[in-house]
Amino acid sequence: MNAPASRSDAEQIWYLATLGREALLRSLAPLGLSSAVTHDPLSLATHVVTSTPGRAIHQIGQAVLQPLLTARAFTVTVTSDDIPTAFTGVVPVIGEHTAGGATGLYAELLLFSMEGLSDKAAFRLSRMPTDKTWIIDTDFRPTGHPDLQRPFGSSRMGRKRAPLALFSAELDRLAAELNTQGSST
Repeated sequence: MNAPASRSDAEQIWYLATLGREALLRSLAPLGLSSAVTHDPLSLATHVVTSTPGRAIHQIGQAVLQPLLTARAFTVTVTSDDIPTAFTGVVPVIGEHTAGGATGLYAELLLFSMEGLSDKAAFRLSRMPTDKTWIIDTDFRPTGHPDLQRPFGSSRMGRKRAPLALFSAELDRLAAELNTQGSST
């Protein structure tokens, strides 16, 4: 199976290096790859995406990329210091989620600057019924390693980090669309 035509290699690599990394590592475990190969998220993801179709590593990567087939996308323009920058948001997962007795909304968000895919970000977010906005549970450094990582719903203690209001509004819109369609995670 080939990757979705609408998703560039850069988007696939960034997904596999960040939001899909845990699933990729679990799926690759039977191959017995050394930690030297699996340690660097970006190198591993690049190797998987650019591997020869038909090889086990490529097939595993394509299976892990499945959430991108149904990902929803949006575009927003953020103005900072009077300079507008357009961003594409790719949301592979959004919907109601329950973990550890907490129930709320959960979303995964990939952001890419439309000026170039080198400006990118990835987040796991949640929104509990009492929250006024989405809260960042996990964000990723440019290397693909997590910078902040808290379990779903646990970010309510201490300092809360939230995405910009434009991104939260798009996540709210997508969650409302799914709610009217009866979909959830």
